[in-house]
Amino acid sequence: MAEDLLVGEQLTQDMITAGEQVLEALDKTRVQVKAAFWLLLADQHTWRLVMASPAVRTLGPREVYRKVAAVIKRLPPSAQPIGIKDITVLEDTHELVQLIRSFIRTGPTISKLRLSRNVVNGQLIEDALLYRVT
Repeated sequence: MAEDLLVGEQLTQDMITAGEQVLEALDKTRVQVKAAFWLLLADQHTWRLVMASPAVRTLGPREVYRKVAAVIKRLPPSAQPIGIKDITVLEDTHELVQLIRSFIRTGPTISKLRLSRNVVNGQLIEDALLYRVT
């Protein structure tokens, strides 16, 4: 069940695997994901899976959320997918994505690069796990 995976202050291996599976599944659709990463929202003591796509600009965020939810539903139960409530979709030109992109680019493949307590252009990134930033 999507609600079974607890998204809290610790980034768990289950969360990392689930995020990767969602990204892999989206890659098989027409939703182009330019950036995908887990981001710690320190003030809320929780993690969010951020997906940045030009589709948010062209189709609108509601349609992209619908496509992400459909992908999550199709994942096997053993994959322990995260819930749509744990995901944020952004335009690929969003300032947060641009900030991270100014610091690092991973290329189009899926990587797992951890950033902890980094200051980029005066902005603190408390903790993040980058799958992709192009």
